[in-house]
Amino acid sequence: MIQRLRQILPRDQIAQRLLRNLKWIFSSQVAMAILGMISLAVSARALGAAGLGALALIEAFARINARLVHFEPWQAVIQYGSVALEEQDTARFENLVGLSIVIDVIGGLAAAAMILLVAPLVAGSIGLDGDAAYLLSLGALAVALSLRATGVALLRLYDRFDQLAKIDTATAALRLGLSIIAWLVGGTLLHFVIIFVLFSLAEGLIAFIFGRREMRQRGQRPRFGNLFTTLRQNRGFLRFMWNSNLAVILRQTTQRLDVVILGALVAPVFVGHYHIARKCGDAAIRLGRPIKQAVFPEFSRLAASGDFLRIRKTALWISVAFCAVLLVGVIPGLIYIVPILDAAFGEAFIAAAPVVSIQAVAVALFLAGVILGPVLLSLGCDRELMLIGAATAALFFALIYPFVITFGVNGAALSHLISNALWLGACSWLVIRTLEDKTRHMAKAKSEVPS
Repeated sequence: MIQRLRQILPRDQIAQRLLRNLKWIFSSQVAMAILGMISLAVSARALGAAGLGALALIEAFARINARLVHFEPWQAVIQYGSVALEEQDTARFENLVGLSIVIDVIGGLAAAAMILLVAPLVAGSIGLDGDAAYLLSLGALAVALSLRATGVALLRLYDRFDQLAKIDTATAALRLGLSIIAWLVGGTLLHFVIIFVLFSLAEGLIAFIFGRREMRQRGQRPRFGNLFTTLRQNRGFLRFMWNSNLAVILRQTTQRLDVVILGALVAPVFVGHYHIARKCGDAAIRLGRPIKQAVFPEFSRLAASGDFLRIRKTALWISVAFCAVLLVGVIPGLIYIVPILDAAFGEAFIAAAPVVSIQAVAVALFLAGVILGPVLLSLGCDRELMLIGAATAALFFALIYPFVITFGVNGAALSHLISNALWLGACSWLVIRTLEDKTRHMAKAKSEVPS
């Protein structure tokens, strides 16, 4: 796909930078997907379906609380930081980074406090009793100290996608290595929860350490002055951060809270089956993230220059190429799903074939529109993107309970499929309409300029 894009896109600085960054991110996401699936297979064989279901609940509970409480500022920092760097306003940029660090620290501590407060109250109702109930609170350590959002923003602003790719691959390899050791020594659920905590802490801190190093090499440092002054220098920062995060929160809430809801409705063994489906889907989504991550800074620059025709052309060809890749990958996977599950996870997980198949189609619908979110954000449609996310999340939560009661664990995957179809249709329509409006307004403005 990268070779095809190299032939299609114009041979200029933007296209070459985009393709170089895409290559780095895609390579790392492929490696992380492979390492993640091997880690999942090791965990499944070590814990069994019920133990894997309990681990899934603990991870999902920690991540959903972090997502709800810790608003990540990286997209807003890229949006406003790129302008400050373009204008060579170093002081403004340093203040912006300081603000981002404050947001990360406060958000992480607030998320950990929320987990410690809520975990004892909900553990029994989602199927975690006895020792497993205490492990739900242990997940607070995984989110207490996370500066990843600031680190990611810095590395992407400095065009160090290569550095970020190496960091993410290394942390995924660390988790796999620790999981294999735990399996070989007969590790319990406690050991795998500790591995999750260590992995989350490494993921949250290493990117920041390297991002901070890039700042220091350029003679820059974070400034923690008057935060209100920083916000005045970057008007709209909080609104952009709120809308961009809320769109992701609404999306990821359905992808995390579904496991918690299932824990209250079905036995842990079926949660384990669903966790396999979700993790397989997450591995596929990882392959779509490179495009999303690489194009957002470029689309932001194109939108700022008013080159909406270039945005439309680039978005169209990337979407067509990626949809072709999806067809080649998904169809054989659906045909051979049973032997794949048997070989990867063992005979006990063959029963998960129906839910894995439905989830695969749902993920394919989401990936077909993976580029639409960055396009809408670059066009200033953060509010509209948030509203679409709210509508699809509302549909998902309206469907999941009756669907699970009617179809069992397959109902959760069906809920994702239907809500993803709505999301894809709504975002596609909005992108087409917005690009047409902006292109027309730009042409009208140029025609009114005296020659």
